[in-house]
Amino acid sequence: MTKSISKLTTEARRLRILQTLHNATEYTADLDVLCDYLLVGMIVLLEDVGWLTDHGLVELDQVDGVTSLRLTRLGKDVAMGRERISGVRRPEPQ
Repeated sequence: MTKSISKLTTEARRLRILQTLHNATEYTADLDVLCDYLLVGMIVLLEDVGWLTDHGLVELDQVDGVTSLRLTRLGKDVAMGRERISGVRRPEPQ
């Protein structure tokens, strides 16, 4: 069975979030910065963040009124292709 374009887009976006955090300093990024960098709306980003949090791939941090996203060890493994989670696109081989 093939996946819908919407589902494929969501899975690819979730992978991009994980990979962006993997490449960020201390595996952390501000939600507003992520929104701008990934060219997505805040509502879409928050939906993905909720899903990624529920699956243990990221954690939310709140410091001085700024909400940041931090990659977990499992999230790093998924971003690098060492682990596979249904709902996140698998990265292309390097």
